[in-house]
Order: sequence, then C-alpha cells, then structure tokens
Amino acid sequence: MRMRLWVVFLVAVWAPVASAQRGGNNGPRGQQESADDQYGALTNRPYTQSKLDRLGDMLRLSRDQKNGAREIFDAAQKEAAPLREEIIKGRAAIAVAMISEKPQAEIDQLIATYGNLMAQMTGFELRAFAKLCATLNPDQQKRVGPVFAFMSGMFSSRNWNTTVN
Repeated sequence: MRMRLWVVFLVAVWAPVASAQRGGNNGPRGQQESADDQYGALTNRPYTQSKLDRLGDMLRLSRDQKNGAREIFDAAQKEAAPLREEIIKGRAAIAVAMISEKPQAEIDQLIATYGNLMAQMTGFELRAFAKLCATLNPDQQKRVGPVFAFMSGMFSSRNWNTTVN
C-alpha cells in the first residue's frame, strides 16, 4: 500500500513537469529549421532563449532595463521560494488524500488550501509584473499584454530565468 502511494505521489509531482516539456525543431523565430540554419549545427539542439531575453525582445528593453528586470524577478523569486515548496507539498497531499479515499470534506479543505497558495503565488507574479511595468517607457507599456500572459507560472520552478523554446 505504501509503495502504491509513493508511486502515485511521484506521478503527481512529476507528471506536470513531463507534460510541460515541448518538443519540436523550431528556429529562433518559430519557423521550421532548414538545412542551412547554423545556429544549432554544432550542438544539434533547437534555438532557445532565456525568459529574460524573451522579455527583452517582447518589450524591446535596453540593457539597463534588462538588468533592472533581472533584479526585480530575482527578488520576487527569493520571496516566493518558501511558497513554491508549500505548493508542491499541497499538490502531493491532495493526490494522496484522493488515492487514500479520504472523506470529501478533508479533500475539499486541502484543495481550498492549495487554491489559497496558488493565489498567493499569483500575487508574487503580479507584484513583480507591476514593478516591471513601472520601469517601462510609454512605448514599451503598449506591449505588456503578452508579457502579462508570459508571467503566469513564472516562479513555479527553482529558477525563473530558464530557457524557453
């Protein structure tokens, strides 16, 4: 029984990570890689950008603005770290409770707690987003729509500035 719970716990924790991985052979602008593209020739890997580089491209940030954005997001990441660990534990607790066929009231309480944690994480993301927006000039502020969507889940991993395809 314990082994089965352990396996379910591992599946509950790692399934979102595995499903978030994207394949594909896309180039730097989303087009298919052609035979003459040289950006990945030596490494045989598709072109990737860090989240900071992607933000810089989306908003056309200067070097100083990118450094400021890095400081904002690094500080928010550190602030959100304990909450991220609680979210991981909360998700696993929900899975274990469901598999163990706990009473629905107990499961509902775990789900409510998890929802509260997710709302707090959204608060961290949006406060960082607001700080970033305050540093932008009016032309850049017109481009924040896609960045708002990009911020969702920004601090859900240990390092916010990972590469994206």
